[in-house]
Amino acid sequence: MTEVNNTNQKWIIRVEDLVKSYQVVDKNFQILQGLNLFVGPKEIVSIEGSSGVGKSTLLNILGAMDSFDSGIVEVCGVNLKSLTERQKELFRGEKISIIFQQHMLLPDFTALENVMIPMMISGESKTKAKEKASAILGRVGLGERLASFPGQLSGGESARVGVARALVNGKELVLADEPTGNLDRENSRMLMDLIRELQDEMAFSLILVTHDMELASMAHKRNKILSGVLQPFA
Repeated sequence: MTEVNNTNQKWIIRVEDLVKSYQVVDKNFQILQGLNLFVGPKEIVSIEGSSGVGKSTLLNILGAMDSFDSGIVEVCGVNLKSLTERQKELFRGEKISIIFQQHMLLPDFTALENVMIPMMISGESKTKAKEKASAILGRVGLGERLASFPGQLSGGESARVGVARALVNGKELVLADEPTGNLDRENSRMLMDLIRELQDEMAFSLILVTHDMELASMAHKRNKILSGVLQPFA
């Protein structure tokens, strides 16, 4: 079942006939085979499926972190096929935030400093970055842990710092790769509720790659990858 493209719709993501293959020894393995995906503003869309079907590959392509063989991939109005590697770096910095499963916090920096980093890289003043980082850490319930280092935080707290860092710059697209994958059920639910609440307030589009059926249930559209193509849940 292929989703129909409405040309009058403004898409945050427009993917048509996407093909991606890998060379394994002397064989060409096609992991995505004519995949289509359309995501509108403020939508939450899940990408589900068993291990190895291409979920993370698709996320990496959408995040301009991986190339593809053929098809159309437009993200935030930009044709990714036309970008140089340097342009891809600039595009990611301007348009996309990523929530990682492993949180990717820098161990020698405090929670506050970890959240300040994206803003400092984008040219924000230290004073403004500190102000915004403090505010969003308070928003995710970590106002008392600003000076704590990652090694002093629990798994759930580290996950919330990762969410704060991803969202602090207010970008229109967030890609989340198994954001609850390393958390127990209680912390998974807390993080899921937090992401949903912040998405409602900040109005970004969210792509969720997940094995977690409960997390996927928060999506406006649920999809699964089967045999290299994306199929909506009935």
